[in-house]
Amino acid sequence: MRSRAATLALFFAALPTAVRAQAGGSAADVQAIRGIETQWQSAWNHHDIAAMIRLGSPDADWVNLAGQWFAGEQAFAKSLESLHSGKVKESVWHTDEVRVRFLSPSIAVVHVYFSTTGERNPDGSPRPPRRGIFTRVEQKQGGRWVIIASQATSITPPETAVTPDGSRGTNTRVGE
Repeated sequence: MRSRAATLALFFAALPTAVRAQAGGSAADVQAIRGIETQWQSAWNHHDIAAMIRLGSPDADWVNLAGQWFAGEQAFAKSLESLHSGKVKESVWHTDEVRVRFLSPSIAVVHVYFSTTGERNPDGSPRPPRRGIFTRVEQKQGGRWVIIASQATSITPPETAVTPDGSRGTNTRVGE
């Protein structure tokens, strides 16, 4: 009886490690996912809407910095066309950092720190440089990684950020 209990204890102790090992993607997968962000940066800086849209699945969900939710490529393309013909038509995008965490061999959560310069206010005056972060869900479909969901968030300087309880927030990662 003790040996069976010990065997079960070892099995359950090893289970999280086994699950994590199965969830990991290959080095080639990580490179392909990072490549999406390199392609995004290039497409943004060339104001190539079609190239940006090709990085997502046709039914992807996109949430922009203003909190607008676009379901599918047509809605998101229309939003990008408006942005790139107006306030961001002179902007320059820089991907600062990409972190990949696999949920399974074909699904990953990707965090992307980015910065932009050259944006304009509605009156045409220059906006200060912007920093933000994407939280994306990416999936390997037909051997190719694509964005299936993307949430953009502006990074607010800690001294101006207020949390729901009224305290000041921070924009740093915790727990590393």
